[in-house]
Amino acid sequence: KEVHILGGHTNTVASLIAQDAHPQVVTGSLDSTIKLWDLAAGKPISTLTNHKKGVRALVKHPREFTFMSGSADALKKWHLAEGKF
Repeated sequence: KEVHILGGHTNTVASLIAQDAHPQVVTGSLDSTIKLWDLAAGKPISTLTNHKKGVRALVKHPREFTFMSGSADALKKWHLAEGKF
């Protein structure tokens, strides 16, 4: 049974990471955005629009509360959970 459908990207979701300790998921899309989702509420927390090209990869740092995003134009480092650049 579905709990939530997380919709909002306008193109393919190419990458996804989940938080170990928080009910949060981060999605990267070919629409050039990253969305931080609150899984408990089933709603986006924020939408990050700092990439000019599609976001193809996301990776969470194993010890810091950060993640990296990758697209054809750049690699960027972000702070979880609020998505500060």
